This record gives sequence, C-alpha cells and structure tokens, in this order.
Amino acid sequence: MQLSLGVATLLWILPLVLEVAISLAMLRRKLAGQYPVFFSYTVFMPVRGILLLFFQAVAKPYFYVYWGGKAIAILLSLGAIFETVSTVLRSYPFLRRVVFRLFSIVVAAGIIGALVLLISRWQVEADKLLAQLMFLERGARLLLVCLWILFTILMSRLGLTWERYPLGIAAGFAFYAAVDLALLELRVDLHAIPDNFFLLLRSAAYNLAVGIWAFYFLCSRVEKPVEHLPSTDLGTWNHVLMHYVDQWYRRS
Repeated sequence: MQLSLGVATLLWILPLVLEVAISLAMLRRKLAGQYPVFFSYTVFMPVRGILLLFFQAVAKPYFYVYWGGKAIAILLSLGAIFETVSTVLRSYPFLRRVVFRLFSIVVAAGIIGALVLLISRWQVEADKLLAQLMFLERGARLLLVCLWILFTILMSRLGLTWERYPLGIAAGFAFYAAVDLALLELRVDLHAIPDNFFLLLRSAAYNLAVGIWAFYFLCSRVEKPVEHLPSTDLGTWNHVLMHYVDQWYRRS
C-alpha cells in the first residue's frame, strides 16, 4: 500500500517538475514566443497541480479545479496541435489556410456532436455526472488522436519533414491522448481494470508524454542543417492553388 502510494506521489510530482523545467528552458532559449500555446500549457499544468494540492481536502473546490483545469488543458492541447501545424506550414500560407479550415471543421463537428449527446443524456446525479464528464473527456481525446492522424497523413502526402520542436510537442500530446483514450475505454466501458490501477496507468502515460517533451526541450543538441529538400515541390503547390483561387475570385 505504501509502495503504491509512493509511486503515485512520484508520478504526480515528476511531470510538474519537468514542466517547470521545460518552461524555463523555453524562456532561456527564446522559444516561448515561437510556441506560446505549448508554453502556456507547461505553465498552466504545474499551477493546476498546486491548486489541486491546496484544495485536496475540500471536495467542491477540488472538483471544479480538477474538471475545469482539465477542460482548459484539453483546449490548450488542441491549440498546441494547431500551433505545430502553423509552424510546419509557415512557408506555405495558402496550404496552411486550407489545413486550418479542414482542422476547424473536424474540431467543430466533434464539439457539436459531443454537446448534442451530452445534452440529450444530461443527469445531475453525482455518479451520472462523473460518467458524462468522462464521456466528454473521451471525446476530446479521440478528437486529438484524429487530428494527429490527419496531420500525419498530410505531412506524408505533402512530403513535409518534421522539425524538432513541433515533432516533440505533437508526439507528446498524441501519445498521451491515444493511451488515455484506451485506458478510459477499458475502465469506463469494459470495467477491465480497477480504479487504483487505472489512475496509476494514466499518471504513467502522462509522465511518458512529459518525458517526450523534456527530451526535445531540455536536451542540448546541435541542429543539423537541411541537406536536401523533400521531393514534393510545395512551393509550386502553393503557387498553383493561389493562382486558381485568384481566377475564381475574378469570375465571381
């Protein structure tokens, strides 16, 4: 019992310490301005953790801080994915606009679908409320995984190469979203794992995600220069797309 409590405490404290270190490293390397959403996430999560520690003996404030903070964290996660897209496609403004619109449609559809299902099934009892909140959380994790898959497919089809920091940011969020989604399905729908083990596995998954970010932002490595461009000529793609759009505007 004491061993499991010690492991749980370690898994709770370690990511907070690493996130503080990541945020300080981003400030030192002047990356906070390049990745403001991810930087906000690394600052917000330790603050939320401290508030949870402060309110752990008071049920109602703890509930609001936990679930309100989780909602903000999920929104920041979505924003960080959009931020990586913007960084990777910064040299191709029209492609970035198209991809953003595609992502926005996916996000809007996911939010509307989740709200419709939640309103139709809303119950105020404590147990049912918790189940509904976990249902929303699963929907958000699924949305993050779908955005990651869509972004990866676009990267592959367009011949883009990953940059160091966007890769680390997106990989950490995608890994945690996928593992957490699987754990939520096993616990909520299948009842295959007990509560204590479920919480321990979730903490371990998040620690691994933070470890991915720490690997990319804390390790000092020399950036290798680009030796060759991808085979797909994205500049031509961007130029042709803008040409056809200009023609469409002239006709209309």
